[in-house]
Order: sequence, then C-alpha cells, then structure tokens
Amino acid sequence: LSQILDDRAARRPVVLATNLMSGDESILYPIDGDEKSDLVIEAAAAIHADKSRTVETPNGPVFLHVFNPPLRMILIGAVHISQPLARMAALAGYEVVVVDPRRAFASAARFPGVEVRTDWPDEALEDLAPNLRTAVVTLTHDPKLDDPALHVALRSDAFYIGSLGSKKTHGTRVERL
Repeated sequence: LSQILDDRAARRPVVLATNLMSGDESILYPIDGDEKSDLVIEAAAAIHADKSRTVETPNGPVFLHVFNPPLRMILIGAVHISQPLARMAALAGYEVVVVDPRRAFASAARFPGVEVRTDWPDEALEDLAPNLRTAVVTLTHDPKLDDPALHVALRSDAFYIGSLGSKKTHGTRVERL
C-alpha cells in the first residue's frame, strides 16, 4: 500500500496484480519498464483503458487493479472562460493547471484551489510534460501565447488538445501552425 501511495504521489501509473488462486501480489510498471511479458502487456492495456480487469495466465486468473494518476487539464490563458472551466474540470476530478504569464490575470484569487503558473505557456508545457492523461486547452486568442503552447502540445501524448476561437480565428491559427 505504501508503494502504491508513493506511486500516486509521483503521478506514476501502476498496476497491482493479484493471483486469484494463490493470493500472490506484485506491482507492475508497464509504462516505464522494459519487460514485455504477456501480463505486463495486459497491464499496459488496462492502464490505457483506465479499467481494472481479470486476465487468464498459466498460473491462474490474475486481477489487474489499475492505479492511474488523476486526469489533468492544462488551461492556457487565465481569461474569463477559464474560471468556470477550471471549476467544472476540478468538479469532474481533473487536476487543473492554469498557465498565463500575465500576472494581472493569473492569480490565486481568480483561481482558488487551482495551480496557477505565470511562466510562458511553451515553457510551462515542457515542464508539465502532457501525457496520455492530460488535456490541453488554449483560450487566449493571442497567437503569442496559444501558438507556442500548441507546438508543444501537438508533440506530446496529450489525449485532447483544444483551442477556443471562431472559424476565422481557427483558420488563421491553422495557417500559422
């Protein structure tokens, strides 16, 4: 239990494999490890599906209990729409990070209970390293902030990348990218 709690604190996905016949348990790290046994491959699939499951092995059925870190939403731009979106995402169980170098907008007072970063969006995203459990949403309409963030996000494993804007705004964004 203490190892799984340490892994959760480190935001490391982990699977507790329990042989249902013998009761033997082991902790698997299918994302980080080099081992590619059938059980590790099944554990990786369970992590990606975010769903625990039972699999058959030569030693009997094994229950794979998935412990994924929470989903994370990174909002680029501490604009008005970011405030309700941050609250809704937090209510849905996401870990929320708001990134905006404009300190007048990015403040703890405007985003209580949410991590607020005031570094440039591309630098923040490089540091935050979006992964398969991360959504990135750009909201500023300012190419100086949104475009560098999109360049980093599009090279990441983020499961969702979204940008706010009209058809015209989106058209010019696509041209720039």
